[in-house]
Amino acid sequence: MQLEIGQKIYVARDEEAETYVTSLQDVTKRHLLVGVPYHRGNPLILAPGDGVLVTYVSSEAAYRFSSICRGRKMDRIPLYLLERPEKVERIQRRRMVRVPVTLEVRGREKLDYSTPVQGERWFTSDLSGGGVCLICGRPLVPGTRLVLEFLIPAPAGPRQIITLGRVNRLEKLEDDDLDRYAVGVEFEGLAKADEDAIVAFLFRKMAEERRLR
Repeated sequence: MQLEIGQKIYVARDEEAETYVTSLQDVTKRHLLVGVPYHRGNPLILAPGDGVLVTYVSSEAAYRFSSICRGRKMDRIPLYLLERPEKVERIQRRRMVRVPVTLEVRGREKLDYSTPVQGERWFTSDLSGGGVCLICGRPLVPGTRLVLEFLIPAPAGPRQIITLGRVNRLEKLEDDDLDRYAVGVEFEGLAKADEDAIVAFLFRKMAEERRLR
């Protein structure tokens, strides 16, 4: 499985859900023991029998597998017992790797191609080569088309990304004093060079987190 104790792993309930971050604490013949995953300060609460999707990164690739929570254990910290997977998939569709990251985004509802991107100021909660989750101060109805502009760090300097997107998911953030919304957006017409740049940035970020664990 190429997993190491202390390695960061990314946990979600499914491909469309928020991604939570934790680390591997121990491995037994039957279980992977992980700390409670967190996303933006909120824990992922799992009950025995709950299914999860786990992603992790080695030095040269990303991997994904499905697992089931088999309970909790208290060591120095509370741990979840995840069932060891029968099959681990090397992710071929790099664009689907989702990573928690905060970037500023300028966006608006699409009117026409000639209108410059100014619009509203949003922030990302996670990003992939295929889409983004935005934190917005108002609800954006699923099906709404957007124009998005943001910068991603790159070795040669920040790269500007301008792309269309379509809202496919809307969720009100719980326990949020600002009454904000999580808005899932799928990129439309993203240039291949921009997709590659986004994925390269995400893999650099995951590798950096892995070195700092």
